[in-house]
Amino acid sequence: MIPIGISLSFMFLLFTIASAQPPIYMYNFCENSTLLSSAYKDNVETLLSWVTTDSFKSNGYNYTSVNSNNHNNDDAVYGLYSCRSDITGYFCRFCINSAASELTRRCPNAVRAIIWYDICIIRYTNQSFSGQVSLSPILNITGTRKIKVMFQYGT
Repeated sequence: MIPIGISLSFMFLLFTIASAQPPIYMYNFCENSTLLSSAYKDNVETLLSWVTTDSFKSNGYNYTSVNSNNHNNDDAVYGLYSCRSDITGYFCRFCINSAASELTRRCPNAVRAIIWYDICIIRYTNQSFSGQVSLSPILNITGTRKIKVMFQYGT
């Protein structure tokens, strides 16, 4: 018979190891507008719903556009999500769900928005950015560690 203290300790350890840590929020960017149509807001909601379901079954990234049935490109929303390359399935979806929820809270009237977490990103805008290089907004993160040894490369 296994002592109760050992089995409870083992169960606590197993539960601690198996539980997922929440993704770490890094930064967000919102370009707000007071002139958003209800169709555009609906398309943003549709896009954020799509990224949460697609992130579970994909390879960790995807791009799409959502447009109303009125064929008015003014209401089109273009978006993507991406998870770190070693994060797929449940963990990617968990991060994307967190990011989509937080993006809705932080950027309720955004024409374009980006949210960065430590393992995923969501971006949407009213203009197609497929195949285009975007130089802004940028997220510059520097660490707190100091370099102790300087290496000179190429010598």
